Formats: sequence, C-alpha cells, structure tokens
Amino acid sequence: MKTENYFLVVRFWVAPEAEAQVIGWLDGGHMAEVAAQPGFLWAKRIRIEKNAQGWSGYSMIYGIESKNAFDLYEKNSLLKSKFAKQRAPFEKHMKIDRFCGEVVAHA
Repeated sequence: MKTENYFLVVRFWVAPEAEAQVIGWLDGGHMAEVAAQPGFLWAKRIRIEKNAQGWSGYSMIYGIESKNAFDLYEKNSLLKSKFAKQRAPFEKHMKIDRFCGEVVAHA
C-alpha cells in the first residue's frame, strides 16, 4: 500500500449563487480527475467555516505519494489550462487559497 508523503490543500469559499455549480463541477469529475493523476492517492473534501461575507467554505485535501508527483502535476500545463477553462464561469464567485507540504512526522 502506497503512503502519502505529500499533501495539497485547496481551501476555497464560494458565493451562495455559485455553490451548486462549483460542487457540481467538483463532484462531476474534477475531484476524481485530479485524484487520478500519477502519484495522487486520494482526495477528500471537507466543509469549513463560512467567511465574513457568508460564503460557504470547503477544503480539498489530496494525499500524494511524493513531492516529485506533485511537481509533475504542477508542470502539466495542458491539464492546468483545462481546469482554468472549466473554472472560468464561476471563478469570480470563489476565493481560493492553496498550500502544500511534505509529511515530516507521524503519530
């Protein structure tokens, strides 16, 4: 069984008028497509607190085998372009924050 040694977290807030469209896009294939990239092991979406404007908050958490696998994903300009085009209709209704990192300890 492969172990996630690297994580990507995409935290976002979405305006109420675009929430159904965004969740539909994520559940309609985007989440699975990212999780199917080489070295990506799984993806989870969690609900987080609303922001000051009352927009719903979520975090997408991706378990990745290695930093190298993440770097290859980040360099995939065709895939990144495709996702940007898909996200364009509702992007102005989202606030997105991304961060990633290596696992340095286990309990």
